[in-house]
Amino acid sequence: MQPDFQNAVVMDVFVAYSIPIQGLKYGVHHFQYSVDKAFYSHFEGSPVEDGEVQFKLQLDKRSDMFLLDFELEGSVGADCDRCTAPIRLPVADQRQLVVKYGDADGEAEDEVVFISREAPNLNVAKYLYEFTVLALPIINAYEGCALENPPPCNFEVLKMLQQSENQLDNPGWDALKNFKENP
Repeated sequence: MQPDFQNAVVMDVFVAYSIPIQGLKYGVHHFQYSVDKAFYSHFEGSPVEDGEVQFKLQLDKRSDMFLLDFELEGSVGADCDRCTAPIRLPVADQRQLVVKYGDADGEAEDEVVFISREAPNLNVAKYLYEFTVLALPIINAYEGCALENPPPCNFEVLKMLQQSENQLDNPGWDALKNFKENP
């Protein structure tokens, strides 16, 4: 279960991710956040349990809305889908969020959030979490792992996979091999 960010009272653990928007002047403002394992541990059932991700946030305050541009870069802990070894999976992404003044019960869109004009703060913790999850690749593997010194690979599993691929008996492939050998 994820924390309820719709409440006026944000959990103390996420207070560091609140931006005081009432006193903020119009224009562009920059914020930086570093999130780690402790941050992700507050999201039950999260696909990210361990991570070190840095966020750069550019907030453009306008009279009728806020434009938030998030840039994230870092790594998350995962088990490799190729060899099952624990790896540090690189993640990087850019996302934009539009925050408008209005009724929160109105029509919401994926990249548009509504807040009250009286809201003193804008807490971005939920978005830091969501954007990390959205940056995860479909497959927990990356090409650069073989270049690391030492590589994190489980070579025993990779060797067994290679052996099983070589032992596959597939009549379709055998027929194609015969076709190539006997033109």
